[in-house]
Amino acid sequence: MKYELLKHLVCPETGESLELKVSEEQYGQIKEGCLTSRGGKYRYPITSYVPRFVQKEAYASTFSKQRLYVKRHFKHYECDPLAKSLFYQTTGLSSEQINAGLLLEVGCGYGRFVNVIQQDGGEIVGVDLSTHSIELAQSFVGLCPRVHLIQCDLFRLPFRAGTFSSVYSIGVLHHTPDCRKAFQKIAKYVAPNGQISIWVYHPSNQRDANTWRWMTTKWSPSCLYAFCVLNQALFSWIRKIPLVRWKFNKWIPGSVPKAGQHFWLRVLEDFDNFSPQYASSHTSPEVAEWFSEAGLSDIKALDRLTAVTGYRREVVPG
Repeated sequence: MKYELLKHLVCPETGESLELKVSEEQYGQIKEGCLTSRGGKYRYPITSYVPRFVQKEAYASTFSKQRLYVKRHFKHYECDPLAKSLFYQTTGLSSEQINAGLLLEVGCGYGRFVNVIQQDGGEIVGVDLSTHSIELAQSFVGLCPRVHLIQCDLFRLPFRAGTFSSVYSIGVLHHTPDCRKAFQKIAKYVAPNGQISIWVYHPSNQRDANTWRWMTTKWSPSCLYAFCVLNQALFSWIRKIPLVRWKFNKWIPGSVPKAGQHFWLRVLEDFDNFSPQYASSHTSPEVAEWFSEAGLSDIKALDRLTAVTGYRREVVPG
């Protein structure tokens, strides 16, 4: 944890500022320590450079298991040629906005888009509920100067309302027990005149996978991983054929090969689709209605299906 992060943190239980106690420092950052609420009632450890505001992973447990497999093949994730273009397409943010203030990514995973932000000169706070995800992100980008990583639950974020110039969440909210409620929770953290962007599953994204999820969610992680490997090894060539792949995927769903995407990235993309306990899907008008309910304006559906962005124009109460 970097010292400058402290000014942005509050106790998620009381909303009060936190007191910092450092046990070990390395590379000019806090490696081990503790954050304490006033009076010492609530204590949050800092371990391996990461402040921890949760004790259980709850609905994110499947992603922690998936990240163990990501770790095996992480060299293929470190140089992701698709991450940058996908980020800008999905959020509608500009490079000027990225450099205009502090950003928040809700559900940062292993740090794919955090890395895009820091490479383009922005300062970013990435939060994730999964232990293995946040630790993988820490090893990947956590020591970069403009990166802050926190393990916490998006339903109980340790920040004041209106803290961030931009907030975004890509492919995360639909894996919570209530996607709409999850959006309502994160929307209040965008600053006045700040932008918030999310992408969630469209019904067409998950129609094929859902025909299998009732079964695959019951498999052990090792069994599901083996299935995903075999699925890509045996049938990737079929999914390269434009007129055939859509019909084939109705029978055996799987990621379609994309230019520059490695085999193992497709395998673990399939794991992401087949393993989550929650995987709701929504239409763009439905998501736009959430933005309207949250008091956001200039609401716009982006080019990527079910990617929606909007602005908070009014003053956010403290």
